[in-house]
Amino acid sequence: MRKLLFVILIILPAIVRGQDFLSGKVIDSQTHEPLSYATVYLNGTTKGTITDSLGCFEIRNVKFPTTVVISFVGYKTQVHELSRYPGGMMIELKQADNLPEVIVTAKGEREQIMAYFKSMFLGDDRWGRHAVIRNPDALMFNLSPDQRTLKAWANEPLIIDLPLLGYELYVNLIDFNVERYDGSAACDILGYFFFRPYGSDRLTQRHQKNRLAVYYDSNQHFLRSLYQNRLAENGYVLMAADAASFQFEDVIKYEVIDASLYTDSIPGDMMRIHDLSDKRLKILFYHKLDGSPLDLTRNRKMLHPFSKSGMHLLLDTCTFHKDGIVTDNSIRFTGDISQKRIGASLPDDFTVN
Repeated sequence: MRKLLFVILIILPAIVRGQDFLSGKVIDSQTHEPLSYATVYLNGTTKGTITDSLGCFEIRNVKFPTTVVISFVGYKTQVHELSRYPGGMMIELKQADNLPEVIVTAKGEREQIMAYFKSMFLGDDRWGRHAVIRNPDALMFNLSPDQRTLKAWANEPLIIDLPLLGYELYVNLIDFNVERYDGSAACDILGYFFFRPYGSDRLTQRHQKNRLAVYYDSNQHFLRSLYQNRLAENGYVLMAADAASFQFEDVIKYEVIDASLYTDSIPGDMMRIHDLSDKRLKILFYHKLDGSPLDLTRNRKMLHPFSKSGMHLLLDTCTFHKDGIVTDNSIRFTGDISQKRIGASLPDDFTVN
């Protein structure tokens, strides 16, 4: 019997690694009653589902590693980092604590803060202005007395309509923080995202065109191009300047660098950027009049429009996935790329046909 068990234990992992789906059940941690209509999704993607009347769920075509998020109104959101198929999952959700509410005493204060939040969170461009938060009452704000720091969170997933892109976006907003509440500061957003595409009967060619417009010159597009070693083909020029010149912005001398000298492929469809954390990095994106990339291996840059962005590496070595996902939040963008906020976001599994 021991010998038979030993054989099973060796064979089983080989079988498990071949699974490409997730299944399980979501229940209340105290009553152990099933929770129907709980949302289960792969973070940042279009892959997700809701639990049935028995609290059960199944998601197919899963690529590991992945991050699974389980949320239900009135319960604490759970997040599971999975490196491989875990077998049937039993998820026990705990009821959420009562969140502190922010008391707004000044007339119109919440409306003013909400308007500023939307501009920073959704974006102040065409995409952000058309985006609509369906349940704004779920948001709570904490504005410091000196109005230099704004924090926001939500007691349930935010439901955001992106009509120009054809997505309904669910955001489990964990934290939103803006330093210097003066309209000029960048913000930090921590949360989990699930994109639900409109039904095929509602999708139009305009949606597809808009998605491409958002995709080009985004951090997703740049990092995918970097992974594929196709920066020039996709319109990008990467430049660097020594840290010693940082304090003299008007005389910084940038030089074009070969990105392949500073990147290495690592297992798991990942890439590592190294030896650039002490440099100031500039990204130029050359494009055609319609916004699509200009192939710099076939065309001269002269007379073509371009945008400018910056890239800041927070660690000596930074890693990202081939799909353009930054795994450790160690890469920050500034300039034109950073202006694309949640209203101009796309799922991690977005592909260009």
